[in-house]
Amino acid sequence: MRILFVVLFGWGLAFLTASTPILESGVYTWSNLKAKKVQGIKKKQVLTGSTTDLEKLNISTVTLSPGQIIKPDALTDREELIIVKEGTLNVSTQTASKTLGVGGIALAIAGEKRELKNTSGQPVTYYILAFKSKAPVNTTRGQVAGSFLQDWSEMVIKKTDKGESRANFDRPTPVFTKFDMHATALNPGFASHAPHTHRSEEIMLLLQGEVEAQIGEEFRKATAGDVIFIRPDVPHALKNIGKQPCGYFAIKWQN
Repeated sequence: MRILFVVLFGWGLAFLTASTPILESGVYTWSNLKAKKVQGIKKKQVLTGSTTDLEKLNISTVTLSPGQIIKPDALTDREELIIVKEGTLNVSTQTASKTLGVGGIALAIAGEKRELKNTSGQPVTYYILAFKSKAPVNTTRGQVAGSFLQDWSEMVIKKTDKGESRANFDRPTPVFTKFDMHATALNPGFASHAPHTHRSEEIMLLLQGEVEAQIGEEFRKATAGDVIFIRPDVPHALKNIGKQPCGYFAIKWQN
């Protein structure tokens, strides 16, 4: 199989230099976005901007053809969370390497190089969530644990009266004093919880199904692929309004 090497210097530069509007709480729809080709690789920009705690939050999807490899520059001032949407993706960091299927995750901490490759015969699409904090990077915090790779099949399932949950990680990193992520599945008709607020900003990335998201006083629909961003102290809740179970990742952080 012929391997195409792609080094994306331009993407890192764009992350640093592009304008950063303040992101509002809301549903950011993925399905109607147009893909753009960057150095031969398909990319969809889901959202980009600043938040209460982040100088910049950037979320995009990347699609690699069979045999394509990305070797980005080492992260210095930010961290990246990768979530596989479709296909299989091999992720290597300086401390670990693993092939991830749909729902698999990889946390690349600040200071580490990584390599992403599609070794399958089908395209692979994955999310990249890039976080640049307003606080300085602490190069020693979180270095002991290093980056984190976990396939969906490795996540421990906990059954609930509403569906099930899978814990991913709850740990410090060089960028965050606390970085928390878990996956939730809701049966039809169930809500995640009553509307509530918290100081932490939150992202909910919908893997499957259809939900109604309460965001403040508004109710908005979201479907598989969409990203929901919640600012601090904004009341929010999710309800499964489909006929099948829905599933999503919930991600929170603290400086």
